[in-house]
Amino acid sequence: MIKNKLFLKKIVSYLPIFLSQYIRKIYYKFINITYFIPIEEKDTPEKIKNKKSYRLNIKNFKRFKNQYNFFLVFKDRSIKDYSSKKLQIIKNLIYTNNGEIAYDGDNPFNIEIVSKNILDFYSKNNDIEKYPYRFFYIKDKFKVLNIGAMHRSYNFNGTFSLPSGGTSIGDGGPVENRLQFIPDLKGKSFLDIGSEEGYAVFEAIKKNAKFAKGLNINETKEYDFFPDYLRPDDITSRRRVEIDKTQKFLMKEYNLENSDQIKFEYDNIYNLAEEKYDFVFCFGVLYHLKNPYLALENLFKITNETLIIETQGIKSEKYLNAGVSMEDGFIRHSSKALVYLLKRAGFKKVEVLKDAYDKKTLIETYKNVSNVQNIVLKAEK
Repeated sequence: MIKNKLFLKKIVSYLPIFLSQYIRKIYYKFINITYFIPIEEKDTPEKIKNKKSYRLNIKNFKRFKNQYNFFLVFKDRSIKDYSSKKLQIIKNLIYTNNGEIAYDGDNPFNIEIVSKNILDFYSKNNDIEKYPYRFFYIKDKFKVLNIGAMHRSYNFNGTFSLPSGGTSIGDGGPVENRLQFIPDLKGKSFLDIGSEEGYAVFEAIKKNAKFAKGLNINETKEYDFFPDYLRPDDITSRRRVEIDKTQKFLMKEYNLENSDQIKFEYDNIYNLAEEKYDFVFCFGVLYHLKNPYLALENLFKITNETLIIETQGIKSEKYLNAGVSMEDGFIRHSSKALVYLLKRAGFKKVEVLKDAYDKKTLIETYKNVSNVQNIVLKAEK
C-alpha cells in the first residue's frame, strides 16, 4: 500500500500543477470517506458486517433516518474484519445502557454505533461527510459510551495514531506530514513551539530524544491579533484547560506520567528562556506573529544545532518577496525570503524542505488566505 502511494505521488509530480492539485484533492477526499450501515437491535454482528454499506452524506442519511434509529459508522469500507465480539459489546452499550453513541477507542477507523439524533444534530451545524470531525464540541449534549481509550473526551488539534491503536480527532486534521520532519533524536534535547496537545513532543520521545518540551501560549491573552483593539473574545474555540486535560491523557497513553523526559510549559516566542535545545520544532507559528523577525532571532538564540520551521508562505519571485494577507494583516514570506532571513538571523545553512507551489508536495491551497501554501525549512548552526 505504501509503495502504491509513493508511486502515485511520483507520477502526479510530473503532471501540470493544476492537474496535480486536482488529482491530489480528489485522492485525499477519497481516502477520508466515512461509511455507515443502518442497524436494528435484532441484528447479529455477523449480519451487520454483511449488510451493504453506504457513503455517509446527507442524501443517504435522509434516505434511512426515518426507518432506523442507529447506524454503524466507520472509515474503512471493509468492516468484515472487525471483531464480532467487540461489535456485540458496543451494540450492547447502545441497546442495554441506552447510549446514543458507543465507539471503539482502540480502533484506528473510528468505528462506532451512533444514533440518528446525533447525526441529525451534527448535520445541521456541520457537513455530515466530515463526521466525526469536531465531535468534541457536541459530546456533552449526548450520552457517550465507549470501549478502549476515551480519546473523544479530549480536545485535540492534530489527528494522529494513539498508542492504544485509536486515532485522535483533531480540529486541524492529520499531522503525519509534520511528524515526518522529526528524525532520530538519540541523545538530543527537543523543543516544540506552538505545541498544542504535544503530538510532536511525544513523537520526539518515540524517536529517542533524551528530553522533550512543548511550549504553548495562553491564546486568549497572548495570541497576536491586528489591530489589537479589535481582538475577539472567541479568538479560538479551543480552551487551555481542555488542552491541559488532553496532555495529561496523552502522558498516560504514552506511559510517561512520572517521566522527567517530558515537560509542557506556557511561554511566548517573544520571551523565550535562555536554555537551549539541540533540535527546535516550530510549526504553524510564524505567520501568526506581528513581529516574525524578533521570533526568528529568538529561535536562533535557543537552537544548538537544528531548527525545523514551517509557515504559510507565497511563491518565490526573482526578488525577496512577501505579502500582506487581507484576511488578518499579517505577513507571508516566500521561501527565498525566509532563507535570507534565517541566514540573516545567524544560521549558517538553510535548506527548503517543502516549498510553496512545489508539485511534489502540493495538495490544496488554503481557502481562507489566497495564494498561500505551507513552506518547511531546515536551518542549521
